[in-house]
Amino acid sequence: MLQLLFGFVFLAAVSQLVSLTGAQSECPLQLDPQRVVVRYGGSVAVNCNTSVLHKGMGWEASEGRVSMTKNQSLITWRVSNLREWDITTHCFINSNNSTQCQVDLPVTVYKTPDSVFISTVYHRGPMTEGQQYELQCDVHNVAPVQYLTVKWYKGQTLLNQTNFDDTIKTPVNKTVTLLIRPDRADDGAEYWCEAELDLGAEGPQPHPTNSAKPLNVEVYYKPKHSNSTETIIQDDKVMLDCTVKANPAPTYTWDHLKEKISSSVLKSSELSPGKYTCTATNTLGRDSKVFIVKSTGAQSECPLQLDPQRVVVRYGGSVAANCSTSVLHEGMGWEASEGRVSMTKNQSLITWRVSELREWDIKPFCYIYPIYSTQCQVDLPFTVYKTPDSVFISTVYHRGPMMEGQQYELQCDVHNVAPVQYLTVKWYKGQTLLHQTNFTDTIKTPVNETVTLLIRPDRADDGAQYWCEAELDLGAEGPQPHPTNSSKPLNVEVYYKPKHSNSTETIIQDDKVMLDCTVKVNPAPTYTWDHLKEKNNSSVLKSSALSPGKYTCTATNTLGRDSKVFIVKSTGIRPTFWTVLTVFQLSIALIIVI
Repeated sequence: MLQLLFGFVFLAAVSQLVSLTGAQSECPLQLDPQRVVVRYGGSVAVNCNTSVLHKGMGWEASEGRVSMTKNQSLITWRVSNLREWDITTHCFINSNNSTQCQVDLPVTVYKTPDSVFISTVYHRGPMTEGQQYELQCDVHNVAPVQYLTVKWYKGQTLLNQTNFDDTIKTPVNKTVTLLIRPDRADDGAEYWCEAELDLGAEGPQPHPTNSAKPLNVEVYYKPKHSNSTETIIQDDKVMLDCTVKANPAPTYTWDHLKEKISSSVLKSSELSPGKYTCTATNTLGRDSKVFIVKSTGAQSECPLQLDPQRVVVRYGGSVAANCSTSVLHEGMGWEASEGRVSMTKNQSLITWRVSELREWDIKPFCYIYPIYSTQCQVDLPFTVYKTPDSVFISTVYHRGPMMEGQQYELQCDVHNVAPVQYLTVKWYKGQTLLHQTNFTDTIKTPVNETVTLLIRPDRADDGAQYWCEAELDLGAEGPQPHPTNSSKPLNVEVYYKPKHSNSTETIIQDDKVMLDCTVKVNPAPTYTWDHLKEKNNSSVLKSSALSPGKYTCTATNTLGRDSKVFIVKSTGIRPTFWTVLTVFQLSIALIIVI
């Protein structure tokens, strides 16, 4: 009976011992806080405590070392004026069984920039619409650069941002550039850049930011009226207003006036009925607008009505326009290079008709010989259009995957389109409009046009689709919706190096909990693990198969590498030699009593 009781007690003691040895590799120290972020020259204090008996504990550090003490369970590492960038510090303990362990304290020392400055590269003065310019952002004396993000803004709109992977901990200067192609809408815009330090949850909130003074951009662009023709009915209050927004400010000239006038506005009541052409001119170009002045009476106005008053027709299509009058006449007809209608005396309505229009610059007009007036005519504004044969997107001087952060040029080729002055080429990434280009050439026959777009892809662009679209906006008389031709999408593959979302993760052992080092990257990475007995190239390890401790995983591809530290902790009680000894003492005492 005594033997059975002894066996039961012994098994219970062994069972207790096994349950207590599940975490023998874990150091019985707790740090508070577990990570420190401190401004250079600032103060810092971290507590290290234990709940076990020991022969001594202390702090080792290149600044603020705390000598080993035996009589305390909590000691504090404190520095009032931290002046070391790459400081390393750890708390250590000597257990009663003469073994020593330590816990490292991650310390990040940071410094906000002395200045952030924006400038233009190799350029001074006003910019010219449609040309490319480079802006530069200089960030001076910032640390650590791996937590720095430089952001570009136009007004309050974020344009681009750049991160850094350098692991240097001391202050550095960084220069980032941005390519822009301003248009007339950017005249007076403010560009600026911002340096932001994202130091994680332990860092200051909100993140420290330093902004450059805004760069005010002046853009030169040539005149362009919103419409090329306007009909004016004479009245004392009605003006011929040729004013157009342009930079530099334009000068104005008028045709069909008896005297030279440089004003952009004329009073309609002071003019005779007829056509008046105003041209606005500056150093970049010119644009004209035709005003058709009609009187309120009928004595001076040509007694003809056109229906429709403007024609838009596809090349090779059919067209018909009516010309009618309500007055007696000696003859009326149509003059045109195609479909001419001979003069007739016995009709008040004649139709100009072409079944297959094959002339680009056709200029039809209807004329009449009124009985009680002189001959007059009314021109029919005419636009012949042709949608592109093809729209094609490509990369310029590049094939294959793109590298994150590098600049590339995309090209959109639009073939055989007319008239180009109504053409808009639009650039898209997915469904997002990136940029658009208009044309001011007045040539009416089909042309080929090439438009380029500069991009600087990042990892978020891997798999993105870029495409361009040619749109003809032919006005209210043109087809609705506007004719559009799109290129096939260009699928962009971007190569970028590994980057984990966080550098450290604490894992509590469990059969279902994994050490997951998997990171999204292109090209696909290989994985290596430190502190393992056997080589393992998997990106995932089972926590329950490991001993408590630190495990460093490194993901590597052709562009670089990034590491992540997993701190594995057990769920059991931290045993010591004295704990195990106490179990055996209790067992023996129980046997003796029995």
